[in-house]
Order: sequence, then structure tokens, then C-alpha cells
Amino acid sequence: MLLFMSCKKIFRDDILSIPQTPYNGSQLRIDGFYYRETENNPYIIVYLFYRNGTLISAGGFPKPLEKVEEGLRAPDINNVKNAKYNYGRFLIEADSIQFERWYPGSPPLPAYIRAGRILNDTTFVITESFRMQNGKKTETDSGRNEVYHFRQFSPKPDSTNRFVP
Repeated sequence: MLLFMSCKKIFRDDILSIPQTPYNGSQLRIDGFYYRETENNPYIIVYLFYRNGTLISAGGFPKPLEKVEEGLRAPDINNVKNAKYNYGRFLIEADSIQFERWYPGSPPLPAYIRAGRILNDTTFVITESFRMQNGKKTETDSGRNEVYHFRQFSPKPDSTNRFVP
């Protein structure tokens, strides 16, 4: 019994440090999704933000951008919704944005925060990635320049999940 209890503690996923905060602002539009394309990557990275402060990392979709919309409408989007590491929280204050989610791997799942600035209501840039452990930034990478653009889309997948209240 003692061995089981100690293993359970060892394999505990990171706790998200960004509090669940409803988003009532207008700094970013959230009636669609944000995406990032790079020349060297055949996939488009997609995030969906919700008024309840939840985010979904929908993963990578093959180019072109129309494939993203097809993927978000497909019935197998539920595969995305069934994985804890596709969920997280976000926080917007003035012109800054932070979002935190779990990342796949072997247990425990680590949670990383990506932080940056909002350029306008349809574009933001992530400039830093880090992990919060015991109230301190660790594993900091401040050399990022990830630009995300908005695309209006409806209906978005529901944000209801069992991982982020």
C-alpha cells in the first residue's frame, strides 16, 4: 500500500499555475481560432480560446488553412478533446497574453506557460516559454518569436472537459 501511495505522488501531473479567469476583454477576438504557420513545418498549429478562460490546443493540421476548418468540424475532434494535454488556461492583461497547458510525454505531464504580447485584436506573438515549479520560473526559453493569427470560425468545438474546470 505504501508503495502504491508513493508512486501516485511521483506521477502527479503538474498543476496549472494560471488561475481559471473568465475573459471579458476585447484585446483578442475569440470567435474563431488562432493559428501559426511556418515554412519548415507542413502543419498549422491551432489554439482555441474561450470566454471561460479555457483553451484547447487542437494540435497540428496539414496545410492549407482550409484543412484546419475541416478538421475542427470533423467528428474525430473528440480525440483531441479526450486528451488532457490538449487543454489549459489563458490570461490576458492589457497587451500581454499567457497560456498554460500540459504537454504530452510520459507521466507526469509537465505544464508550460507561453507568454507574449498582443499586437492587435487578431494577432499575438509568443516570446517566451517557461515552467512554473514551486512558484519559480524554470526551463525558460526567451528566444521565441511565434506569431499567431486569427481566423473567424463557427461553430467552435465545445470547451467542456474533465481536466480544466
